[in-house]
Amino acid sequence: MMSALKEICNQALQQGTRIWVDAEQTVFQSSIDAWTTELMRNYNRHGKTLVYNTFQAYLKETSRNIANHLNLAQEEGWTLGIKLVRGAYIASEPRHLIHDTIEETHTAYDSIVQSLLTKTFPDVKEMPNVQLMLASHNSTSVNRGFETWRTRKEGGLPTITLEIGQLQGMADEISCALVQKRQQSTLWEDSNYPRAFKCLCWGSVQQCIHFLMRRIIENRGSLERTNLWMTGLKKELWRRMIRG
Repeated sequence: MMSALKEICNQALQQGTRIWVDAEQTVFQSSIDAWTTELMRNYNRHGKTLVYNTFQAYLKETSRNIANHLNLAQEEGWTLGIKLVRGAYIASEPRHLIHDTIEETHTAYDSIVQSLLTKTFPDVKEMPNVQLMLASHNSTSVNRGFETWRTRKEGGLPTITLEIGQLQGMADEISCALVQKRQQSTLWEDSNYPRAFKCLCWGSVQQCIHFLMRRIIENRGSLERTNLWMTGLKKELWRRMIRG
């Protein structure tokens, strides 16, 4: 298994791409964390971030888990790559492991983002080098994270590398707004300026079915956001027409 993982990492390193390792149910996650930590220990050196681990904010232990990873990365001298999501296994996880309400999950997600961006994470004395992929369709979380990065960068305050991503075909108004902000910002030449990413599911239906099923569960409330998305896309279409 490790031989196969290293082969993938070496290929990604050679072609200049990166690897995000997805999270799974808690029953599997400790093993995934162990494998991913070993890969980060080997490949995330000398300022490079090849491998990212995924953390699910709806789990009550996530903040403590991230703190443990931060302390280990600082102690051993490698870069911690974090992809932060809200979580996709609420239908199969033991309920007591998950925050009691969606509001608590929102609070946990945003608190983790703020603590990372301000380099003041609880129970972490000294922050290692960290790169954060803020993976969210929640405009409040995305805007709050972006504005925290921007104000700290403009104020000369310490922060970390931030990137922001959404699924292909979802929350495109958020992604387009991030691109517009970069075009309008005086910081756009900064090599660490937050970039917008779209996640594309690629493969046969059989290969992708579990991924697609999780997205259905994860986005059960998406119909409630359809009007908001349509309004945002209409504004973006009109902006492009005006610019010609």
